[in-house]
Amino acid sequence: MAINPTLSTSDKTALVKAEVYRWYNLFFPWSRGVSSQSEGAIKPLYDALSSEFRVVLTDGQIMSRADYWERLWGLYGKRAGSPESHITNLSITPLPGDFFLAVFDLVKDGITKKKVDSALMRVDQNSPSGISWIYVHESEHERALA
Repeated sequence: MAINPTLSTSDKTALVKAEVYRWYNLFFPWSRGVSSQSEGAIKPLYDALSSEFRVVLTDGQIMSRADYWERLWGLYGKRAGSPESHITNLSITPLPGDFFLAVFDLVKDGITKKKVDSALMRVDQNSPSGISWIYVHESEHERALA
């Protein structure tokens, strides 16, 4: 995706926000087994990961881009029947050099545990969405139900 170098910070922040939702909108049907089990259904997620991508999972496991691809592929249908997650409390902080820190919660109705993700992302015209994911840290926390 060709990114206009004159985009404002707010326009770039909007790209980051759209990328967070795009990622989840592809991951949800994949992990529930309702998308086609084809590389094309999940590869857009992988293509948005930078070559130096790392993720720390909720269990503390650290994965590289290649390892995470194997995990993504293996998650097809593994969460069938699991309630839909909702992205809440999304905050995006611009950093120098077209980097952004996105922090958000993933919550499920009626479930007391929530996942908190923080992601370092950057504007990247080589990424399909114009944004690449560099580092993600996932954690799990109890939350109060209203």
